[in-house]
Amino acid sequence: MKIILGSTMIKIITESKDRVSDEVIEYLLAKGVSFKRINSDIFSSFSETISKADYVNGEIIWHRRAFRRLNPSEIQKYPFIYNLLDEEDVVNKFIEKKNCFKNTIYYGGYVEESQHNKLYDLYLANKFGLKVPSTLITNVKSELKAFKQIHNKIITKPIKDLIRFRSENYIYSSPGTFLIEEKHFNLLEEHFAISIFQEYIEKDIEIRVFYFDGFFFSMAIFSQNDEKTKIDFRNYNFEKQNRFIPFKLDKVIKKKIKKFLKYKKINTCSIDLILTPENEFVFLEINPQGQFGWLSKNCNYFIEKFIAQKLIFDNERISK
Repeated sequence: MKIILGSTMIKIITESKDRVSDEVIEYLLAKGVSFKRINSDIFSSFSETISKADYVNGEIIWHRRAFRRLNPSEIQKYPFIYNLLDEEDVVNKFIEKKNCFKNTIYYGGYVEESQHNKLYDLYLANKFGLKVPSTLITNVKSELKAFKQIHNKIITKPIKDLIRFRSENYIYSSPGTFLIEEKHFNLLEEHFAISIFQEYIEKDIEIRVFYFDGFFFSMAIFSQNDEKTKIDFRNYNFEKQNRFIPFKLDKVIKKKIKKFLKYKKINTCSIDLILTPENEFVFLEINPQGQFGWLSKNCNYFIEKFIAQKLIFDNERISK
């Protein structure tokens, strides 16, 4: 493979309304740094040649949100659109995987987001020494009853994403994370849709972490002061917001998280943790393309500036 190094380009793959991307770009503009923004929710032309000679320019890519729209919007209404979306998915994954072999520094990505498996993350986190809630995945009522007898207080939540759909007159949305009570058992048949259940862990605080290339930005969330957010801070109380403050993660927990993320080959993500009254950290989940703007603002971390400076530094280094 022949490699020809040329001028470096910073490329940002995001969405047109992603505010944190706007702020990172504002820093780049202020420094007069060249970049290319690709809004994934807007159709973009694309051509790629696979040949014996692969000419590679050095690139710095920050894949912030989603994936590239390679099918024109006019064909979205076609009955075979799902087949075309499958092919679009293959091309997007090819673009990312190919870039990993090039002279490219790549932050974030689409592949991990698209195949993200929270259950496997729990399994891996446990293997790397992180404490996780006891978890049951089942579609059997008797198994669920036995699990509740062991843990007494248990919760359920979506295995992947919140369910939301519209009928003619209503919008239906799943309630997120909630406690399982006796009334719920009365509604279940012996076999039901495959679901996840976890022991309920008492919290002192909840912790949201944003991770970027070895750096941790952590925030304590005082969700226990509000009955509405006590089970999960994402059951937001918009009238009375939780209190947020910066939080310094323990070195031991950071070391375990780094090993876990290195194994998954992730260099940026959001992480949800619990700190128990016994001062134990409990891992809940990661989100490869998680939001961090609110964390940055509430804790005055200026993460957007940090990312811009990192992109500029890499751009200067790879251009030499």
